[in-house]
Amino acid sequence: MSSVLEIRKQIKSGKTGPLYLLEGDDLQSRHDLAIEFANIVDEGLQAFNVQSFYANEATNAAGRDQLIGSLLSNARTLPMMAPRRVIVVHEADRLLAPKRAKDEDEADVTQPTSGKASGGKRAASTPAEELEAYIEKPEPMTTMVFVSGPLDANRRVVKLLRKHADVVDCGTLHDPREAAMWITKRLEKDELTIDPKAISLLLSTTGLTLGRIRPEIEKLILYAAGESTITAAHVKEVVIPQEESEGTFALMDAVQNANAARALREVSALIDGEVQPPVILGQLRAATIRLRGDARVKNGLEAVFRTDMAIKSSSGTPRHLLECLVVELCAR
Repeated sequence: MSSVLEIRKQIKSGKTGPLYLLEGDDLQSRHDLAIEFANIVDEGLQAFNVQSFYANEATNAAGRDQLIGSLLSNARTLPMMAPRRVIVVHEADRLLAPKRAKDEDEADVTQPTSGKASGGKRAASTPAEELEAYIEKPEPMTTMVFVSGPLDANRRVVKLLRKHADVVDCGTLHDPREAAMWITKRLEKDELTIDPKAISLLLSTTGLTLGRIRPEIEKLILYAAGESTITAAHVKEVVIPQEESEGTFALMDAVQNANAARALREVSALIDGEVQPPVILGQLRAATIRLRGDARVKNGLEAVFRTDMAIKSSSGTPRHLLECLVVELCAR
């Protein structure tokens, strides 16, 4: 398994391999590294040689078969006036290890076939088989990048990809020092610093997993708006363990009283209690309408609308998006 730093060196040198699998629980890190592969091609030629596909748009077996056909057709096309062609497959877990839809028949599920058809001729290869064959022998002038969330390690295509591709862990920081450096650098973008005690307290809750650190940092940035330093007190107020809900109107009361810590506890408890995000969003909208001040109500409703659109477009996990919303609504 390669590190993100090693892959960035390959990209900078222009000497990349034919297959990459970007894994890890931090979606943003996977995305950031994936788009850097375009830099292999000169900017003026990227329109002809860099393509992105989104596997989440293939919602059934037929759609996945069509996507595989497009991927392989483009992968086998020679680059135009460039040393390599780059193909990035986002949400690749939807293609490599799809969840079977209820309305898909057995015949619709792409499974590798073997043996011969009637008349002694070999049965035609399925798209799934063709993808596996490509992974075993990829085009040398194409760099194909699979950007994926968690995968089913028992799938044959996943095993082949992990065997033949350069696998990159995009979600784990190696030690507290590296984590502290990442946190400090991220906060510099918002002209914020952080106390060492705050870092220690934060990491004691999140661990070294970037997928857990990043959303907590984003909440802290919102919560500490107008201040210069994030303190241990901020972390204690915002980064909180799971608790049970205090009742039906607890979230609305917390928002109306600008009690971010309580509001965050309520959102966490409601989600853990399997309350659907639209229901929680409805409570937050009702609370926003009752806020004091026309400007606060207007800005709050705009924030609710943005969050609703972000949830519907899968721009982040509902928990993180709702937590950021309540911090914004409770802003000091």
